Amino acid sequence: MESGMRDVRGMKTTAAGPRALSAGPPWGAHPAVLHLDIDAFFAAVEQLRNPALRGRPVVVGSGVVASASYEARRYGIRAGTPLHAVARLCPQAVVVAGHAPTYRAFAERVFALAAELAPQVETYLDDALLDLTGTERLHGHLIRAAAGLQRRIRAETGLGVALGMGTNRMVARMVTRLAKPGGFAWLRPGGEAAFVARRPVGELPGIGPRRERLLHEMGITTVAELRAFTPAQLRDLFGEVGLLLAARARGEETRAVAPREVPHSIRRETSYDEAQTDTTALEGMLHYLAERAAAQARRVGVVPGLVRVHLRWSDGARVARGMPLARADLSTAALYGAARRLLQMLRTRRRGIRNFGLELSELELAGRPQLGLFDAASAGEAQRAATAPGRVPITAEARLDRVADELRERFGFRALVRGASLELLERLPSDAHGFVLRTPCLTR
Repeated sequence: MESGMRDVRGMKTTAAGPRALSAGPPWGAHPAVLHLDIDAFFAAVEQLRNPALRGRPVVVGSGVVASASYEARRYGIRAGTPLHAVARLCPQAVVVAGHAPTYRAFAERVFALAAELAPQVETYLDDALLDLTGTERLHGHLIRAAAGLQRRIRAETGLGVALGMGTNRMVARMVTRLAKPGGFAWLRPGGEAAFVARRPVGELPGIGPRRERLLHEMGITTVAELRAFTPAQLRDLFGEVGLLLAARARGEETRAVAPREVPHSIRRETSYDEAQTDTTALEGMLHYLAERAAAQARRVGVVPGLVRVHLRWSDGARVARGMPLARADLSTAALYGAARRLLQMLRTRRRGIRNFGLELSELELAGRPQLGLFDAASAGEAQRAATAPGRVPITAEARLDRVADELRERFGFRALVRGASLELLERLPSDAHGFVLRTPCLTR
């Protein structure tokens, strides 16, 4: 049976089909944003790859849960649950280490199908926002078109997705909550303020756990109650973000759907089954993490202003330290040099390290694409490009990084292992995508 579909303003919930889809007028000239969320993504992929896991509680992760199937969620297992707790909560759960490149391939296929429907698609790990504004003349009834995308994703990938549709990205995301798992809900234009008012205050974007606790202590549990505060009062309470929360509490959201959004940060990390004390091994791992973080930054076209190294000691204590970066040089060598100095400053105890990694933040869009190693540019042209206002100079190290990116894209990561990362060759297994790490989050 196909997933249920409904208009969240009160339309009767029915099975997906022509009767449900024919209800209501066309969307018209109003903004139309569709939110797509892949249900229990990692766990669903594992159940697809191994039919014996279908219908069983499946947990994906190493150290902590990265994804749990809906069968596992019935036992209280969620993302972030320690794996040692999984055995207590659900002894019959199947734990799979997971493989990030496989999940990325599935996600890319889902997003490619979404891009056939929408001219603007903003993608994340397991969800996407589609701007369908003005496409009704092309696609016909937008609710019907979105339901067709949902069916096509199921048919071509085997994955279920939940859909939510509204006039802005915030409302679309909030509506999707009512459709999970595998359903489709929509809020027609004009009902935004009333819909948002009924939601728990913790569902409003920008209200994290700390702010939610504070509001609960003040007796505020719904967005309607939050509206009793003026924008000025919310600014006094939460700073400038309070003005944004005041607008969102009215169902307003002005951010456009954009295919290229600057991420808040890029983070790569690993953990160890046994506490690590070997300096050579730690620095080899740090070089590898720096390579992966820098490659990701180049891939999305951003340059960082800060690198931070964090670690967790064998007794659970955590420390972190950051260092500014010259935005003109995103080479692996420069990033690793800064990260290595930070690691040396942090290692002040005679204990082993259980978890460590690095994070790039203060990201800005790069001023220009990098040139390849063999680009036909004269020395004068290269010098002018390096000194032009707003342009990022191209160093020899940056050129080598670009060639390394291209070689690995064509032949796999093992085609080129270099620098301190060579230390890992005899210590860790690897595949075409890189070294296989024990990480708390498969996306890192």
